[in-house]
Amino acid sequence: MNLRPHQEHAIDLLRDSLRRGKRRPMLAAPCSFGKTITAAALLKSALDKGKRGIFICDRIKLVSQTLKAFDKQGLPFGVMQGNHELTDPRQPIQVASIQTLSRRRTMPDFDFAIVDEAHTHYKHLTTMMEAYNNVVFVGLSATPMSKGLGKHYDDLVVPITTEELLNQGYLCPVEYYGGRELNTQGIQVKALPTGGTDFDPKMLGEAAEKDVKLTGDIVTNWVKHGWGRQTIAFSPSIKHSKGLVEEFKKFGIPAAHIDGYMDEADRQRLYAAHDAGEFLILSCSKLLNTGYDAPSVSCLIDCRPTKSKIVFVQTAGRIFRTAPGKEKAIYLDHSGNIQRHGFPEFITPSELDDGSKRFSEDRQVRKKEKKVNSCPKCQLKMTGPKCVCGFEFKQTEEMYTDGTELVKLQKKSNKTYSPERKAEFFGELLHYAETRGYKRGWASVHYRDKFGVWPNKIEPVKVSGLSEEVTNWIKHSNIKARYLAMKKVA
Repeated sequence: MNLRPHQEHAIDLLRDSLRRGKRRPMLAAPCSFGKTITAAALLKSALDKGKRGIFICDRIKLVSQTLKAFDKQGLPFGVMQGNHELTDPRQPIQVASIQTLSRRRTMPDFDFAIVDEAHTHYKHLTTMMEAYNNVVFVGLSATPMSKGLGKHYDDLVVPITTEELLNQGYLCPVEYYGGRELNTQGIQVKALPTGGTDFDPKMLGEAAEKDVKLTGDIVTNWVKHGWGRQTIAFSPSIKHSKGLVEEFKKFGIPAAHIDGYMDEADRQRLYAAHDAGEFLILSCSKLLNTGYDAPSVSCLIDCRPTKSKIVFVQTAGRIFRTAPGKEKAIYLDHSGNIQRHGFPEFITPSELDDGSKRFSEDRQVRKKEKKVNSCPKCQLKMTGPKCVCGFEFKQTEEMYTDGTELVKLQKKSNKTYSPERKAEFFGELLHYAETRGYKRGWASVHYRDKFGVWPNKIEPVKVSGLSEEVTNWIKHSNIKARYLAMKKVA
């Protein structure tokens, strides 16, 4: 198998853990790390030693994805999931859903186990671990911050961070945009199966459904920042997701809703159609949060606030995968989750909760090291933005908002336009106006909308066609104008 360096490093760390006497290591592998190929390599190694292995999934879609990956690697496997057509208990590797295992009267025969998405720990899995107390169980999760995981797993293996994967080019760079968000004041919280708490889904859904203006802002900002991109959207409720889809359709933007109550065949058709580019936006409430694997998706609309870092990181991870022609991904934050949790690539598991302390997801996360600066005013060493003498550094990771349009969340400086590019931009707008029979003022107005000033001192460059950037800007402006006109009439 052609493993990447971080995958080989993960296997080495797991083997070292076992040599140190650990029997239940947890591999903290970031979203898009390549957990399945790493698992395939581990199972192949066990198979070469004459052992039988089992790969345990927590949902049907993950079973399907695993089968494709294992088949590609040439592993001999059978499936334990309902009446699956690939059921074959004679095979040395079994891919099983935890739901099917919990319904079986007899335990399967295996010498080595891998548990996928192990941050969701099922009662039946505890029973299996106790029954097979001499068997190695390896947990896989990007977010092993659940309550009590340290009671079932005895070591945390962190081979690489999301930030490091991004810096090494294995993940797609993401631009984050934030601004107006759903108001969560007064919304109660409920306990999560992972041990934390989150906003009450019913109250959250009702608040989102009442905020009609926010739904319109979501459409407007997608047109501005995500136009033409394969997109997934997360809503607080199924009703809100369906309403969001209808809002996109009003403006001729192809979109579809998907949820767990649909027939499995219908869901598969939607997945395939979206992957094929037959429509742009696939919207859900929770369904796509874990295990959804579509590298071509390069935009995420997040309008579902969450207090859980597990939920947040899993959601953000859906757009980190690389794909041919995918230079960057866009995260549109209408939820306030970036402000609530920080940038997802900076969230790294640091320990497993064993119940010895009061549970907190934050306690399970490695804190990003604070940079030490010297105050320019009094020379005192300081780690925060403000010195005791009163001097304050300008923040480089900050959210700006005008209340309606999302703007970029700063980790780096915004894109700047040279005078030459502005002249080309204005020239393209004039070219478009001429081909449509519009007056010169049309191009001037659109230039002002883009750059905030009139093109009084700009000498336009004569062009023969439009760039993709200007084409998308015109589309955004046209749809935004139609949307505002409809709102005015309403």
